[in-house]
Amino acid sequence: MTIPIQICHNIFTTKTMAGVRIVMAIVLPKSENWNNEDKKNNAIPIIYIGSASEIYFLIKGVNEELEGFIKTGKTDANELHVINEEQEKAMSSEWSKIGLTVTYRHQKISFMHHSVTVIYPQINNTAGVKISLLPWFMLPDRPYPIFTYIYAVWHYHSTGKKSQRETAAATEKLFGIKGFNKSTVSRSIKTMEGIIDMAGIDSALSVNEPVLASDEELLKYVPKILKGSTTVEEMKKQYGEEVKRLPAPINGVGPVERALNGIPSEYSKVIEESKPVGRGHSDRRKRPSRARNKEKKLNQKPVVFISDAQIKKTRIAFIETCRRLVLNTAAAYHTYLN
Repeated sequence: MTIPIQICHNIFTTKTMAGVRIVMAIVLPKSENWNNEDKKNNAIPIIYIGSASEIYFLIKGVNEELEGFIKTGKTDANELHVINEEQEKAMSSEWSKIGLTVTYRHQKISFMHHSVTVIYPQINNTAGVKISLLPWFMLPDRPYPIFTYIYAVWHYHSTGKKSQRETAAATEKLFGIKGFNKSTVSRSIKTMEGIIDMAGIDSALSVNEPVLASDEELLKYVPKILKGSTTVEEMKKQYGEEVKRLPAPINGVGPVERALNGIPSEYSKVIEESKPVGRGHSDRRKRPSRARNKEKKLNQKPVVFISDAQIKKTRIAFIETCRRLVLNTAAAYHTYLN
C-alpha cells in the first residue's frame, strides 16, 4: 500500500566543515490518525536532515555497551553498535524481504578522552530516500555528542555571555574533549540561533521525561515511510512554502535563553569563581618606575575548576537533562538543536 506523505515545520541551512547542511522537517503519512492510533505514540522523535534525502530516527534505548560509554565515558571497544547484533539481523532480514536495502554507517565521536566509532543501520528504498537509526546523542558528521554543543551554548548564555574562552574551557573539562575552543562555541551559538529561529521555537523546551513511542513502535514506521515516499524534489515543491515561519519575540528575552530556560542553573558552575585579592597595608615608599616591555603579552589567568567529584556529578546530571531535551525537541519540532 502506498502511503502519501507530508512535510511540516521548517527548512533552514547551516554551514558545516563538509559544506552546506540542509535541515528539513519530519516526513509523516498524510493521515489524521497518524498520531492518534495510541495515546502513548503521539510523539515521534524523527528528523529530516542532511542532503535533503535522509531521515533520522532517534533511538533512545541504545545498545548496552554504547549506553555505558555515554554514562561513564569508559570503554575498551573501538567500535560500538547502536542496536544489538541479534536485533540488527532480525530487522535486516525483515526489511530485505520487502525490497529495502540495509547498510551500515560508521561515525567517530570523541568523549571523555576516548574516540569511538559508532555503527548504525541505514535503510534505503529504490527512490534514494534513506532512514538512519541514530542514538539520541549523536549528530551526523559532527565529532562530539550533541550534549557538548548544547552545553557550550547554554553555559555561555547562562553565565551572562561573560567569556567564550571560559565556556570552551568548562565544556572541555566537563566532557573530556581536548581542543574544544571558543571558535567551536561561537559556531555552535550561531547554529542554534538559526535553528531556534527557523523552527519557530518560542517557548522553553521541555526537560521533563518525554512521553514517546517505544523504539519498537518507532521502527514499525521505517517500511511505512520508505515504501510510500515521493522524491525530495516533489516534497520540496509541494510543501516548501508551508514551512516558513518565524517566532515572535516574547518579553524581550533572547530566543536561546528562552529555549534552554529549563536547564538547572547549577550545571553552569564548573569554574571556580575568583576571589577578590585584598591590598593589605599600602606601601607608600617612592620607587623608580619599571621599564615595561610593550611587546610582552599579558598572560591570561588560569581557569580553576571545581573538584573532579563535582565535575562527574554535573556531567551525569546534564547528560540526562539533555537526553530529555533532545528527545522532546525532536518530537515537538523535528529538529536537532545544533
